[in-house]
Amino acid sequence: MKTRIISLLVLVVFCCWYAIGNIAAAQSTDAIFNFDNNEAGKLPADWTPVASTWMIAADGLNKAMKQAGKNEGDRFNICINSKLKYQNLEMEVRIKALEGEEDQGGGLVWRYQDAKNYYITRANPLENNFRVYKVVNGNRKQMESANAKMKTEAWYSIKVVITENKIECYYNGQKLLSHTDDTFPNAGLVGFWSKADAVSLFDDLKIKVLK
Repeated sequence: MKTRIISLLVLVVFCCWYAIGNIAAAQSTDAIFNFDNNEAGKLPADWTPVASTWMIAADGLNKAMKQAGKNEGDRFNICINSKLKYQNLEMEVRIKALEGEEDQGGGLVWRYQDAKNYYITRANPLENNFRVYKVVNGNRKQMESANAKMKTEAWYSIKVVITENKIECYYNGQKLLSHTDDTFPNAGLVGFWSKADAVSLFDDLKIKVLK
């Protein structure tokens, strides 16, 4: 009986250790997504549309993730990588705004807890501004904003560097936004974001873990 109990305890400890190890690995993996080897018209494995229509699309000889839905009002279009979680990270992506009358462009989501709680940074060619927000219980609150020249149908890059409660946001390699916030201190998922009828391409996502 004692032998059986000891064996069960060893098994439980091993399973816990294995699970923790897998979680840690999921939260501490550098990653690159260029989508070139993915099939057009479909979503890559581990990418989940939270809202709107997302798919791989051709851009000349290149392929990219496309937000193709033409929605209205304050609807947020989100696509999340459902496998990787991060707390502190450096994340960069190229974005091309294709069209949109209410809104254009898009940005990055991080420390995503659920569809109503996460951080965003985004650039909007209609408004020529670059901003960082937090969404809490579905309500979006602007934290910082900067003016930036940008054009529709031209690629631009966004980078965010997150260390504990410090947020730094870069547009085309230039740091324009810096903020501290403690709303979401824990690791979360990452992904892409746009608003309303903004049809955009997202490509060459690079994620680096920061200690």
